[in-house]
Amino acid sequence: MTHRIPRLIKPLAGVALSVLLIITACHKPSTQENNLSIVQAGAVSECRVIKYRRGEACIPLEPKRIVALDVPAVLDPLLALGIKPVGTVVDSFGNGQDWSGKRYFPALLPELVEGIEIVGVEATPSVEKILKLKPDLILMADQSELAFEQLSKVAPTVLTDVFRNRIPIKENFRKIAEIAGKKKEAEEILNQYEQRISNVKEQLSDRLISSEISVLGYHQNHLSIPGNWASHLQVFQDIGLKVKPALLEPDEYVGISFEVISDFDADIMFFIDFNTSSKAFYQNPLIQSLDAVKNGHAYIVNGSIWDFYGPIGINLFLDDLEEYLVEGGSRGVKR
Repeated sequence: MTHRIPRLIKPLAGVALSVLLIITACHKPSTQENNLSIVQAGAVSECRVIKYRRGEACIPLEPKRIVALDVPAVLDPLLALGIKPVGTVVDSFGNGQDWSGKRYFPALLPELVEGIEIVGVEATPSVEKILKLKPDLILMADQSELAFEQLSKVAPTVLTDVFRNRIPIKENFRKIAEIAGKKKEAEEILNQYEQRISNVKEQLSDRLISSEISVLGYHQNHLSIPGNWASHLQVFQDIGLKVKPALLEPDEYVGISFEVISDFDADIMFFIDFNTSSKAFYQNPLIQSLDAVKNGHAYIVNGSIWDFYGPIGINLFLDDLEEYLVEGGSRGVKR
């Protein structure tokens, strides 16, 4: 997959009037639990009806001015499909004014997000900024749901319950692609992913495939274990890597104390680090006593890369993973 995505956005003539008609005629809020589905509307409406948990909306057959209200689960899939939104939120570490750089956009791939307007922070988008962009479609993940009622009056708004319903990465990508009218392109990208997974498997020795792997998070002097649907665990499963059973039990991220860290010791350990200077943390005697650390198989990994939920993020993650499992990473826990 190429990292340089062509710019495809062009102004949509008469968008304000079209949006008003679409909202008036087609948006029907509902509290019914519905899976997201798409129905082709009549030719007169020139839109597709999207049904989802909060109701339904008519979206343009070929939306041109999309606002993405989640970085990994919406923005990443759109950019991977060759669609550059007119607006996006920044990650929850940002300040709402510019890119925080905490995730791979723009820290590693600034060219992909150049020119995209910032409309706030994940979970708290600015309705005023979105309105100025005159979008013809707003795509949002459920963590921004508090703004749904207001945003659904600005433009056709589709809510995906990717986090609420623990929707797997590949399924979420297919949903976004279907909404954007890019189903064929999505399958091509997923085929490329499967090929890359096969290549990674071929590079790993039998020892690594059979080794038990554990992953812990570290942020602001606290340890945590990821939920069993965490993105990196999904990719581990596709590769066929053996994951520490204790990591597969919780549905949510769970904080743990240093006193139980030995319960998560494994042949290989990854510490997902969201801090910029935490070397002293890893000198804790309880961490130094872990077998993975003693054997030189404990690695400090970049939280901005390991926090992903789309094809672009997956490729960056696999680049990072290969550095440790195939090449032997240099960012190990020092003894």
